[in-house]
Amino acid sequence: MIDPDGIDCVLAAGDAGDLDEIRTWLQLLPETAYGQVFIEVFSEIQIEPLPLPPHVAVTWLCREAREPSPRPGIGRRCGEALESAVDAWFDEWLWSDSSTGRNFHLWMGARTSSVMQSYWLAFDRKLQKRWPGFCETDCTRNCAES
Repeated sequence: MIDPDGIDCVLAAGDAGDLDEIRTWLQLLPETAYGQVFIEVFSEIQIEPLPLPPHVAVTWLCREAREPSPRPGIGRRCGEALESAVDAWFDEWLWSDSSTGRNFHLWMGARTSSVMQSYWLAFDRKLQKRWPGFCETDCTRNCAES
């Protein structure tokens, strides 16, 4: 459960395969939660209603509707749109004032995407360098050792 008094913002990032888990995570958020959800899908047909707290927004990233692939003849890889959106969000909300610690709750999905697997590992290392001990005490990911 999230302590709403200590959270500045929330972020969830996943893909169509994560919808059930994201829905459950959203239902656990307090009504006072503030933040963003990014979900990458292939097509608009995969968009579903989600139980959003009043101050949490969802952005659906449809791969088939995005700009053309930078690789002619090959479509965008799973996770590329999500990586760009999450990276831009962190640039604005987390890294802009790096001298100040931020209290945010992050739900990381899209783990079947090689693009996002690499992104999350690099992100964990970046957080660990900037704010050692940032992770929950019962976390089993061993971010600092990756």
